[in-house]
Amino acid sequence: MNLSIQEILTQAAAFILLVWVLKKKAWKPLLKLLDERRERIAKGFEEIESAKKEVEKLKTDYEHARSQIEEEARKKLQEAIDEGKRVAGDLQENSRREARAVLEKAKEDIQLEVAKAKVTLRNEIADLTLAATERLLQEKLDETKDKELVLDFIEDLEKLK
Repeated sequence: MNLSIQEILTQAAAFILLVWVLKKKAWKPLLKLLDERRERIAKGFEEIESAKKEVEKLKTDYEHARSQIEEEARKKLQEAIDEGKRVAGDLQENSRREARAVLEKAKEDIQLEVAKAKVTLRNEIADLTLAATERLLQEKLDETKDKELVLDFIEDLEKLK
């Protein structure tokens, strides 16, 4: 290796000159590029963290809204059940009232029919008694004949039943 000192010094000077030129012309832009890249990466991580926080917040808001909707649905369902029970109770009470009214009307109708039947029966008994008395008076001959007429009268009554 035959290197002369002059060659070594020339190469060293060229290397130093190259390092100095690179430092002046290329080093700062290269460092600037690296710094910009580092900042973009850091900003990307910040955006990712921000997006994660936003997603977590949205998820929490969604869960909260869903639980509120479920609670409201449960309340409305309970209100509907309560309203249904109330309506059913009202219907039952109305039905009972109507049934009592129908029963009272039926009792009144029955009493009226019984009263009519009594009047009719009383009139028929009176007519029959008058008819029997009339027959007795027309045919009053002796006690045997009277007894026979009363028995005939009773048989006529039994036939009418």
